[in-house]
Amino acid sequence: MTRLSNRQYPMLKMFMNLADSQYMSIEEAQHWDQRPFRSMLIQGWVKYYSRRGFQITKDGRRAWFEFLGTDIARKDPSLPLTAYFHPSVYGLKKADTKKLSSGAQPDRTSSGAVPAS
Repeated sequence: MTRLSNRQYPMLKMFMNLADSQYMSIEEAQHWDQRPFRSMLIQGWVKYYSRRGFQITKDGRRAWFEFLGTDIARKDPSLPLTAYFHPSVYGLKKADTKKLSSGAQPDRTSSGAVPAS
């Protein structure tokens, strides 16, 4: 799974916004925080081409799309919540864990959250 820090995300987004034939010059790169820049070079997401500049690589594009497309839905939503949440601490009863029919998905809002009943 690709994880992007709060600095890596905007830096990688800048490279994704460049056309395939565009490069970022050394002068331009010097304006940006070098921590995410360094990590992207180490991971192979960005590469320097002599006399042209820095450009996103196929691995960089793959990381970007993996990050944006990561599915966070549970395989079995009838299982209990995380062990770090104890309903009794909040005066709640144990959550209803009725099974969904095979292949059925819960109704979701535009944000992806399951609406409260």
